Amino acid sequence: MVVITGTVAYVIVSVFVVLGAVDPMNTFVYEWLQPLPDRVFAYVTELGSVRILIGISFLGVVYWLVRGDRIEAFRLVSIVIVTLVVTQVLKLLHRIDRPLIDASLDATTYSFPSGHASGSLALYGLTAYVLYRKEQSKVVIFILLCLVLAVSLSRVILNVHYFSDVLGGWLVALTMIALSEWIIRRKTI
Repeated sequence: MVVITGTVAYVIVSVFVVLGAVDPMNTFVYEWLQPLPDRVFAYVTELGSVRILIGISFLGVVYWLVRGDRIEAFRLVSIVIVTLVVTQVLKLLHRIDRPLIDASLDATTYSFPSGHASGSLALYGLTAYVLYRKEQSKVVIFILLCLVLAVSLSRVILNVHYFSDVLGGWLVALTMIALSEWIIRRKTI
């Protein structure tokens, strides 16, 4: 059910993006975030780059394998890679231009949905969810969720994405995480 809801929500957001109906929201969020120091967020945004996400995913695989959890090890790297690929395909389908093209900020492809937002939620968000489900450290879970928020909003602060791109990225990742959870639950029943 969550997979269907996530997919429908993504379709609705993408229709609003294509129609330009999200422009007032994008402007509001951009102006609200502008007082934040963009120099700091130029570093924060790197935590959502493909090479960092893939590298940390493989560290996560090692972590879960050492703990004896092959399912979570496989799921983590799979969800990160699949989410990043799906995001790139969706960018090509929508062909929404960015507010600013900046190769130094890894901002050279189309804008919608945000790969940094989807990738950071796929990695840090999925890890936070699994740790929560396994009743692990609330501090680590909080830090991971803050990472998702910081990386995602850094793209708006740096003016390489609109906030609607971030929402689209989050919906892609949430849908992939929900799909993985559904598959795991079906196999364990």
